[in-house]
Amino acid sequence: MSVLGWENAVSKKEQDEKVLLGDQAADTEGDELLVAAREIDVSDEVREQYLALMTEQQNRHRETTERLKTILDSIVEGILIVDNVGTIQDHNKSASKILHDTEDHLLGSNVDRMFIDRKSTSRNKLLNRCINIRSGALQYDYTETMARRLDGDSFPMEITLSPANFTGEMSYLYIFRDITRRKEAEKAHERLEGELREALKLEAIGHLAGGIAHEINTPSQYIRDNLKFLNDGYGALSRIVGLALHTLWTHKKALPDGAFQQFVKQMRDSDVEFLLDEIPHATQQSLDGINQVAQIVLSMKEFSHPSGAEKTATDINRVLSNVAVISRNEWKHCANLIEEYDQEIPHIPCHVNELNQVFLNLIVNASQAIQSAGRPAEEGEIKIKTAFLDDSILVSISDNGTGISKENRSKVFNPFFTTKDVGKGTGQGLSITHDIVQKRHGGRVWFETEEGKGTTFFVLLPGEDRVGGEDKAS
Repeated sequence: MSVLGWENAVSKKEQDEKVLLGDQAADTEGDELLVAAREIDVSDEVREQYLALMTEQQNRHRETTERLKTILDSIVEGILIVDNVGTIQDHNKSASKILHDTEDHLLGSNVDRMFIDRKSTSRNKLLNRCINIRSGALQYDYTETMARRLDGDSFPMEITLSPANFTGEMSYLYIFRDITRRKEAEKAHERLEGELREALKLEAIGHLAGGIAHEINTPSQYIRDNLKFLNDGYGALSRIVGLALHTLWTHKKALPDGAFQQFVKQMRDSDVEFLLDEIPHATQQSLDGINQVAQIVLSMKEFSHPSGAEKTATDINRVLSNVAVISRNEWKHCANLIEEYDQEIPHIPCHVNELNQVFLNLIVNASQAIQSAGRPAEEGEIKIKTAFLDDSILVSISDNGTGISKENRSKVFNPFFTTKDVGKGTGQGLSITHDIVQKRHGGRVWFETEEGKGTTFFVLLPGEDRVGGEDKAS
């Protein structure tokens, strides 16, 4: 009998056994066929040829099965085969890894336990949709939901469910993954978008503040000029009034009867003496006030003026002075601000707007530290100093506030770290300060602190244009 004849003789039996046993029994089936081949009465040569053919097919089948198993186990997504009542029939290694479960424990368990919402599970919703679309073109459905591991830990899960037919019975294929990192990345992206919106809003406010400052500056100028004119003119008028009073007193007898007494009564009723004393004080106070407004307007204008992409030569003393004026409302009720500027320091290249933000952060933090310490306003003190040090400018901003605790000192410059109450701080101020000084200007920022006594922040800015601590030219 030929090999073809032999195959025809056993094909019926092979097909029947495949239907009964299924693909998972293929190895057992091959072994039985080999035994059957040895028992049939054919020539040794034909038997050996067929046995060799069957052995080769069996080896190929095993190799294919192992390859498929290796592929499935190497997939990062978890894969479950679930029967019609929700029992897990098979799975890959990633499924047990994601669910923190053992392979033996996972088999035979109910798939509903991986879903947090047991009453109206996502699985049931997915199943209903899959059943409804079985006859259509779409053969799967997808959702995101919260899942539970064996140890009780919950995690966001992305899952795809599709109907599958294994050995003539309806089953379902679950393909799922842990999307914790993606969700965290989405939250971080949303947070960054929020910060960008705030930055754009602040930039718009800065441009608006510059325009407002310009509009305020014009009327302030002529109010100041008019007050100065009144103050100067009052001196001349008061001298003339004094001379007139002296003349009237000297020649009162030459006046008509009762004229001088009537004049004196009118002066007393008008309180001329009080007006002569207080008008100069009023005009001087008004001049001081309008000069302060003009200084605030000028500082606001310079503070909000947009700087270009390139660094510009900057007077650090003037930057600090402007920031002190702008931040006055933060510290005036809790501390005295002392400015000690070295007038000999040179102008250095920097991004002015970014340094404005650095010094504003440090002054605001100093005032808040003093408020937290509960000191009376007359005892609070913020000191700003500048000095020229080794071709660099050293800025120090110190306070006599609470100081920084030992456990928090290593976290001060970390993003989003704050010791302030919710809604009073984002934890970004010192992190941004660190990046601006060290990354954008090639400088250094550090602090010295003592609990209960206060903190001093130091900002060292190089006199040459450096990036990351290295000369730009090198």
